[in-house]
Amino acid sequence: MNSAFLALWNDYPAAMTEEYEAWHTFEHVPERLTAPGLRAARRYGGGAEGEQRYFTLYELQDLTAVEHPAYMDLVRNPSVWSQKMRRHFSNVLRIPASTVAAGGHGIGSHALIQAYSVDRSRAPAGISGLDKALRNMVSDARILGFRIGRAEPNQLYEVFTQDDETDADTFNIVLIIEATSRRRLAVSRPAISGMAQDMLQPRKCLRDNLFDLLVAYQDGEFPSDRSQVTASKTLRLQFDGMDP
Repeated sequence: MNSAFLALWNDYPAAMTEEYEAWHTFEHVPERLTAPGLRAARRYGGGAEGEQRYFTLYELQDLTAVEHPAYMDLVRNPSVWSQKMRRHFSNVLRIPASTVAAGGHGIGSHALIQAYSVDRSRAPAGISGLDKALRNMVSDARILGFRIGRAEPNQLYEVFTQDDETDADTFNIVLIIEATSRRRLAVSRPAISGMAQDMLQPRKCLRDNLFDLLVAYQDGEFPSDRSQVTASKTLRLQFDGMDP
């Protein structure tokens, strides 16, 4: 498992779901994976009334991957299609995090993903307690696996303003809990949330969503030249003139 990951939540207008799915699947994520240090990616979805809610998980070699010039070039020089799609993002939260605990094996078809703002003094003991408790849940086959990430708060991102500002004396703690069925995660969710509240004693819950895995990309699938993974003109033409 890589030592870090990039967690990114966003909502998108339901009227643009087909175009978002095409852009994100065939251009956006493949482009990102051309940057050194971005190893793999998964995109999750979970519908909400009037919008589509998404979570994207990028596996990082380490946190410097999101500072690499090749990655920053993607951020600062988006394709024409990406420029269009960026205008419609909402409810964005982006957290580059170090993996501080993990357990289990495999990739589940469903994931419970939570993010909390936690006192720095409280975080080590809380993470240790959650690590032990979640390992027990893996042993009992209640969940498939888990990961806990720790991140500095309020990390700057040039593309979107993030509304979920937290205190400087906190960490952002991200929990990724995987299972093989939505029902199994739904049953375990109250216990997991209760443990997180008791052990982390968060100042704020930033996200708490149950997602379905939509697509996963493995390490080494794409070349290092971003121009070689740009979506085809035929695909992009399908959505010309469809911008609300």
